[in-house]
Amino acid sequence: MYQLAGLSMNVGRSTEASLGSFAFFGRFLVQLGDILIVTTPAVGAFAAGSVFGNFLGRVGQRAAEKINEGTVKIVNLIASAAAGGTVFGLIGWLVEWLYQIGRPEYTQTGPILVGAALGLLLAIFTKAKDTLPTGLVIYYITRTILNTLRSVEALVMAIVFVIAVGIGPFAGVMALGLHTIVSLAKLYSEQVESIQSGPLEAITATGANRLQTIIYAVVPQIVPPYISYTMYRWDINVRMSTIIGFVGGGGIGFLLQQNINLLNYRAASAQMIAIAVVVSIMDYVSSVMREKAV
Repeated sequence: MYQLAGLSMNVGRSTEASLGSFAFFGRFLVQLGDILIVTTPAVGAFAAGSVFGNFLGRVGQRAAEKINEGTVKIVNLIASAAAGGTVFGLIGWLVEWLYQIGRPEYTQTGPILVGAALGLLLAIFTKAKDTLPTGLVIYYITRTILNTLRSVEALVMAIVFVIAVGIGPFAGVMALGLHTIVSLAKLYSEQVESIQSGPLEAITATGANRLQTIIYAVVPQIVPPYISYTMYRWDINVRMSTIIGFVGGGGIGFLLQQNINLLNYRAASAQMIAIAVVVSIMDYVSSVMREKAV
C-alpha cells in the first residue's frame, strides 16, 4: 500500500503542471496517496490484530480443554492483567500523543496499573474455563467508537483536519470520508440486525455452514438497502462539500467564501447557481440509480 501511495503521489506531482485545466486530477492523485499513507497503518493494525486475536483465542480454547482448572485460572490472571495493562497503556499513549502532557506517570504508568487491576478483577470473577464472547466484545467496542465519532458533525471534523493537515481539499476529504464511514456503519449494522430470520432458518435447515448461511441468507437481504444508503450518502456528501469549503476544506465552497469576502458578488452568484444546479442534478441521478439498483 505504501508503494501504491508513493506511486500515486509521484504520478500526481509529475502530471499536475502539464494537465492544464485538468490539474485537479494530479492534485487528486497526490491527496489519494496521502490518504493511503495515513490510513494504511490503522487498517493494517486492525486486520492483523483481528487475525492474531482470533488465532490465539482458538488456541487458548483448545488448550483450556486439556489443562486442569487451576493452571487455566493462573494463565487467565496473567493474560487478563497483561491485556488490560496493554489496552489502557495504548489509550494513555494516545492521550500523550494528542496533548503532549509530558507526565509519563499520568499517561503511561497510571493507566497500565489501572488496566492491569481491572484485568485481574475480570479474571477473578470469571470461571476458569468460561469462553469469552469475543464477538460481542468487539461489537460493543466498535459500536462505542463509531457512536463517539458520529456525534461529531462533519463541519467540526473539517475544522479539526484543517488544523491538522492545513487548508485544502485533503482536509475536506478526510472530514467527509470519516463522517461517511461512521454514518454508513450505523446504517449498515442496523440493517443486518433487522434482517428476517426465516431465510436464516431455511438455509440452516439444509445443513449449510456459517459462510454459506451468510452468502445465501444474509447478503441477499442487505445488498439492496446497502446500495440505497450508499447512494443517499453520496448525495449528502455533494451538498456537504460546499459547507466544508467554508471552513477551509477546499472546493467550490472555499472559492465562494473568498468571493464573498472580496465583495465579488457577481462571481459568488454564479458559483451559488452552479452549486444549486449540481445538487439538483446529483439528487436526480442518485434517485434514478437507487430505483434501478433497488
